[in-house]
Amino acid sequence: MNLKIELNSVTFSKLKKEQGFVKYNIEASLDEVENRDSEIILKYRLILLSNPTNAKITVEGMATLHGDQNEISKQLSPDEKNIPVVLNLIYQEIFPLFFIMSKSMQIPCPAYRLSQMSYVPQVEKSISETLHESDNVDVVDGFSKQSELHTQVELTSPLDQEQIIEQHV
Repeated sequence: MNLKIELNSVTFSKLKKEQGFVKYNIEASLDEVENRDSEIILKYRLILLSNPTNAKITVEGMATLHGDQNEISKQLSPDEKNIPVVLNLIYQEIFPLFFIMSKSMQIPCPAYRLSQMSYVPQVEKSISETLHESDNVDVVDGFSKQSELHTQVELTSPLDQEQIIEQHV
């Protein structure tokens, strides 16, 4: 099996200088462009959006799989996290670009593996569960109180740590 990956479009954007987010939400699409006996051409698109919203990374391109039908079917099938194997391979190939660009833009780098994108720190989980239990989340100017609370928690924690350090010094 042989995989050829082409990049057609890459966009990195940042709203603010702060790096106060912990994870990226990802939207991925794979569309079949052409299918032959020993080759399939796929159009892919990955959109990584920081949570809370500050940075957006968009990558689009074409991926060509060469091999017999069994090999191609295996690459198109989902893994244990229900992500197509070929999408993981595409992500691994373009990850160095994410790393270099995120460092130059001074934003956190996305996870090394696509399956790690769904990792949520324990603190964030407990806040989300508390808000969902109350079912009292209002939307204000396109942002929910949940994301505002999440931001406040992240921004408050480092300040508390600094105060503790100042007290010990």
